[in-house]
Amino acid sequence: MDFSQLHIKNNVVYITEETNSFSDVYIAVRQKEQRILTDKEVALLPKLKRNEWEFRVKSTERFINYIDSKKEALNILDVGCGNGWFTNAISNVSEKNKVIGLDVNRNELEQAARVFKRQNLQYVYCDIFKKESGFKQQFDIITLNSCVQYFPDFRKLISTLKMFLKPNGEIHIIDSPFYKASQITEAKQRTLNYYNKLGFPEMASHYFHHSIDNLDEFEHLYTNKHKLLNKILNKKDSPFPWIRFIKQ
Repeated sequence: MDFSQLHIKNNVVYITEETNSFSDVYIAVRQKEQRILTDKEVALLPKLKRNEWEFRVKSTERFINYIDSKKEALNILDVGCGNGWFTNAISNVSEKNKVIGLDVNRNELEQAARVFKRQNLQYVYCDIFKKESGFKQQFDIITLNSCVQYFPDFRKLISTLKMFLKPNGEIHIIDSPFYKASQITEAKQRTLNYYNKLGFPEMASHYFHHSIDNLDEFEHLYTNKHKLLNKILNKKDSPFPWIRFIKQ
């Protein structure tokens, strides 16, 4: 995709108009949680011994090895890229791959563009549900890493991303929670309790609990089958699945 005619600010390309309703409260919550990272800390990700990051090293390594096994040049879109660490990790696999990190959080995108600089890497502000996004049939692989919980309608999300895929293109979801239908009500209450206690009850309206019943088109490439054993042995690995959809 040619970005030369688009608005660029602080090395972030703006495809759609900026809105702040979600990103403002998201950043405020992260500050309260003391999870805003410095540029030096972001540059170390995921190998940062802090919070959940120790659990994300293995899932990152698995996906990087998967990308590395593909010999052809790839166009890759990382949706919900945040501060860009995962997008950068993908771009490091091969210079022949073109990688875009996409989000609607200006602060994190600007940090990503500041910390990670590669010729085959671009960070983009874009609301993918707006028609002017211009991504139709652009990508071989689309990733969603620990972000589907911030999209209200999972099926609409996947339906939209399918239009961005080339034939035989793939969607990969990594490190994201899904729930049995019987678990969702309780999970919603836990989320509401958490954000109420944190002082940001409005954040609960931006966090969604998707059912595993929505995954009928996906195949599981990884499932943590040894959660209890890993806990006993203090082995750090993601508790969440890695799943893939392939466009036929």
